[in-house]
Amino acid sequence: MAEASILVIGSINYDYLLTQERLPRRGETFPASSMEGAFGGKGANQAIQAARLGADVEFVGAVGPDENGQKSRANLEAHNVTAILRDSELSTGTGIVHVTGAGDVYATIFEGANGAVDANWVDAQRLRISSAALVIIQNEIPAEANARAVTLAHETNVPVIYNAAPAREVSLLVSNSCTWFVVNEDEAAFYLGRALGEPTNETLMMQAARELLRYCPGVIVTLGRHGSVVATPDDTVFVPSRPTKAVDSTGAGDSFVGAFATAVLEGSSPVQAATAATIVASLTVRGVGAQSSMPMREDIPHEAVYASPSDS
Repeated sequence: MAEASILVIGSINYDYLLTQERLPRRGETFPASSMEGAFGGKGANQAIQAARLGADVEFVGAVGPDENGQKSRANLEAHNVTAILRDSELSTGTGIVHVTGAGDVYATIFEGANGAVDANWVDAQRLRISSAALVIIQNEIPAEANARAVTLAHETNVPVIYNAAPAREVSLLVSNSCTWFVVNEDEAAFYLGRALGEPTNETLMMQAARELLRYCPGVIVTLGRHGSVVATPDDTVFVPSRPTKAVDSTGAGDSFVGAFATAVLEGSSPVQAATAATIVASLTVRGVGAQSSMPMREDIPHEAVYASPSDS
């Protein structure tokens, strides 16, 4: 178990995954070949991936009074994640996930209880934030909560990984106070206000990552099966993907974030951590569902995920 603590502030959803050949056309009723429930939410996914890799993880979020909320709380605890959950009168967040073709994902989420993760709830966790080794936030909770979390972390020199997804407007004052700004290629296009081109074009993707440095001094653009780009003011590096047979890409980005955070805290350089996170995400997409497919620490060669400080 890693000694340093990762504090994740974010969302909890209970997902319903529909596997089907394609999405229905307008006015069409199209059958799914299977449906199953799964634990999700970007925040919970990232917390559980980090915990599966051996990190000491605390999670701040909210659940509703329903059965899904009770199950989600128990699921976090079963993964040795310390859950600090606000009880909301609204139902637990819900995701409807369509998995089509070769593992492509189309998701719709209902905020529900995640809206209760507000600035006041974050402010109540100021001691946890100041004592954390690293904080992770995403965009499935109110923007005011993220802003408050970043302020508290910045005041106490705690690094923040901001997974700015789903894409939405963000203040540069908030993002510039973070350590890492992590987005996929579609989200990167939103923040840059233009199309990026094909993710297979390394030159274009590296250029996009460098342009995103105006948001944060450290940027990672994840490119799914094509790899990722790590950009800092000093260097920009393309990290190739690892060949894999994708069944369901649900949670792959969250798996990357959780693995990246864990590797950084264990002494990896940013590029080493992104390389490790790519390996972890490539294992996640081999199964259906997010958390259920995330690898454990023992599933991965130690040297591939955790570089020693002397190698960074």
